[in-house]
Amino acid sequence: MKDSAYVGKSIETLQKQEELTQEQLAFDLNVSASQVSHYKTERRKMHREVAENALYTYGHNFEFALSLLHEFSDHITSPVMNGKMIEHHRMVLEENTEKEMLEALKAIEEVSLAKPPEYVTAQERERVGWMMDELLDVRTVVDNLLSILEKDYEIPVKDRMKRRLPTWKSWGWI
Repeated sequence: MKDSAYVGKSIETLQKQEELTQEQLAFDLNVSASQVSHYKTERRKMHREVAENALYTYGHNFEFALSLLHEFSDHITSPVMNGKMIEHHRMVLEENTEKEMLEALKAIEEVSLAKPPEYVTAQERERVGWMMDELLDVRTVVDNLLSILEKDYEIPVKDRMKRRLPTWKSWGWI
């Protein structure tokens, strides 16, 4: 995890969704209003301790948490899909999720993982990479669909995750 990161889009989204003034956000994060301005304009990086406080305070906002974690994880977690080609409607994201899942299933069916990694050819290794790309596409659209569902239906992803943990534990997954 990085010690600091630029979080301008995360802060902007949070302020808009939570209807926060710069002063209120500064108070909640225990920083100055000018520091919040610097975060928002990306003149300064947010330090991990402030980010942890922000997640504690605003972790109920999955889109904010997703965005912040993406920056601090050095892009290992899913980004918020906010490009110009993205329609932020649950039905569109549901359709995109289904499409990406089908593509990933096709990749899983076509790529064999039976051979030990040290014996795969360059071409087989490339196919595994393609399958990983398809799985990352799924992870990203699923995380963004969860974000929209949380917003639209007011069902916190965090609460749902906590409810799933005992089930996964009983299945021996964790």
